[in-house]
Amino acid sequence: MSTILIFCKTLLKGGAEKQALTLSKLLTDKNLDIILICWCGNKIDDYNLDFIKNNSIKYVGLFGNPIKKFIHFLKIIRNEKIKIILCYLTKAIIIAGISKLFIKNLKTIGGIRTEKLPFCKFCIERFMNNRLNDATVFNNFSGKEKFEKRGFNPEKIVVIHNTIHVPPFQKSIKVNDDIRIISVCRFVKSKDFHTALYAFKNLVENNRALKFKYLIVGYGPLEKEIRHLAEELNLQKEVEILINPPNIPDILKTCNIYLSTSLYEGLSNSIMEAMVAGIPVIATNVGDNSYLIKDDYNGFIVPCGNIKVIVEKLEYLVNSEAVRNDFGKNSHLIIEKEFSEAKFLENYYKLFSKCHYVKNEVI
Repeated sequence: MSTILIFCKTLLKGGAEKQALTLSKLLTDKNLDIILICWCGNKIDDYNLDFIKNNSIKYVGLFGNPIKKFIHFLKIIRNEKIKIILCYLTKAIIIAGISKLFIKNLKTIGGIRTEKLPFCKFCIERFMNNRLNDATVFNNFSGKEKFEKRGFNPEKIVVIHNTIHVPPFQKSIKVNDDIRIISVCRFVKSKDFHTALYAFKNLVENNRALKFKYLIVGYGPLEKEIRHLAEELNLQKEVEILINPPNIPDILKTCNIYLSTSLYEGLSNSIMEAMVAGIPVIATNVGDNSYLIKDDYNGFIVPCGNIKVIVEKLEYLVNSEAVRNDFGKNSHLIIEKEFSEAKFLENYYKLFSKCHYVKNEVI
């Protein structure tokens, strides 16, 4: 049986990397012959390396200059009899596409994880989708619709939502008397922490009888700017910034509300993790957030940058522990029913069949 190659530029922390690892594990568990390759072999998070070892995933990291790495990459494709390459993010997609010029009958599948790309990356991805790739996987319908309008060949696009492992529901852990709000993401402009912090400031001022804690979890270039804004708003006591903690699921279990003020998204892994932890979610109306959050069922969808509406929804949840608990249970239920690993895997089987990979070999 031919081998499936899953290809990433790096295996640092990130949504695309997380989904690549999840797919590698699920296919390995099904006894399919897969190999995971990282173009920058020196750029792998320790947690991800442990995940690879613990799940017996066949893995190769590439080292050396680009020419040496590419020669090694082609050698692996030939030796392992690779027929399909699943690529995550632009650089991996380009390298896999070039490989098709050297190896006949190689199928390549690109991957886009957002609804917005910088102009140059967008043009590259469009060329790769239309001219070289056999298919492109979007993890969100919003991006699919927007990219099709800008010239992507719709016949090559497949939408496969992210998945996440869903343990049984457990009640959150109470920490003091604080109402704990959390955001988990990279510290970049698109996450709009300006709106998040101003909304939190208004919430604190409107509800002085209550104790609040806002946990901002992640890493990124705007860390100093976020810290400075929290100080400027006199929120030093209420805001805690945690850089790359190893135990995010445990932290989520201590929180009451998840807040996402993103300006654009794909399908957010961080929101899904919050929902698995049984937390109600308030998130902006971007990407496929509306597939995750149902108004007045497990949270609220709000307009981008609208501090007033965000504060109103926060106060609604703050004022009722019963509602928070019900919404949290519903969050867990949505992930369990609609974003299961089984459904995720089934969608990839269909994709392999579409790319003329022998169906009986996969299933």
